[in-house]
Amino acid sequence: MTTDIAAAPPRERARADLAALLDVDLTAVPDRASLRDGLALDSLTMMRVLTWLETRGVPVIAEELLPATVGDLLSRLDSRGEGPRLRIGGLPGIPEHLRAAPPHDPLVPVLETRALRLTPIVGEDLGFLYALAVEPETGFRWRYRGSIPQLERFRAELWNQVLLQYVVRRVADDTPVGHVVAYGDELSLRHTYIGAVFHPSSAGTGLPAQAVSLFVRHLFHTFPLHKIYMEVPGMNWPQVQSGQGSLFQVEGVLRDHDYYAGRLWDKYICAIYPAGREPAAS
Repeated sequence: MTTDIAAAPPRERARADLAALLDVDLTAVPDRASLRDGLALDSLTMMRVLTWLETRGVPVIAEELLPATVGDLLSRLDSRGEGPRLRIGGLPGIPEHLRAAPPHDPLVPVLETRALRLTPIVGEDLGFLYALAVEPETGFRWRYRGSIPQLERFRAELWNQVLLQYVVRRVADDTPVGHVVAYGDELSLRHTYIGAVFHPSSAGTGLPAQAVSLFVRHLFHTFPLHKIYMEVPGMNWPQVQSGQGSLFQVEGVLRDHDYYAGRLWDKYICAIYPAGREPAAS
């Protein structure tokens, strides 16, 4: 027996669309399915879900507003009605100060979404950035790999081999939530590397991936880059692997490259290309 999705109620049509977006069977997305635990969506897949929601008039502008289950997600769509609701001037129900209108001049860089903004580092950000580098939940994934540098050393090295970096802040309350950086730049060769780290409360929400995507677009907008590399240690790979082949290309794997937690991990060398440009065939 087949189900005519076109004739189904709006909620069930939205469920079918969600299943197609996630490339899973319709039976995998009942109302009770948890987006984080049951479906185990990584950060990039969650970003796709957030984008899908936004095109239907349900923007998610902070971690605490994330839907927890499929039922929660569909209920939010129910409350807005079905179909795209985006329009010039922003979304209904969103306070004016949270609406990130695009700049009138297309040459002006876009450094803000409805949820997040990228801001230059100022003096009071040093403590936050240092905490990201040394706290147990984030330090092993970031620059010092679990070691703790002296604050003076951290300050002195903050701009070493860095092309550009920003603090990521929530639009709603200006709270810092992350750090994005372009480093090891070789502009003569038209490439750079990017890295990012976020407060644990943002893990798996899709908002960090949104910030990184914004940063990548800004780099391609501002500098004559051929591509942007990411070095992804194996312990970080599950957070981004769903983007392989669509958002980035894996161009190399360094086997047993990094040591952590009593074992060796591969390191993935990935490349992001400008929109519309495919990598050369091998």
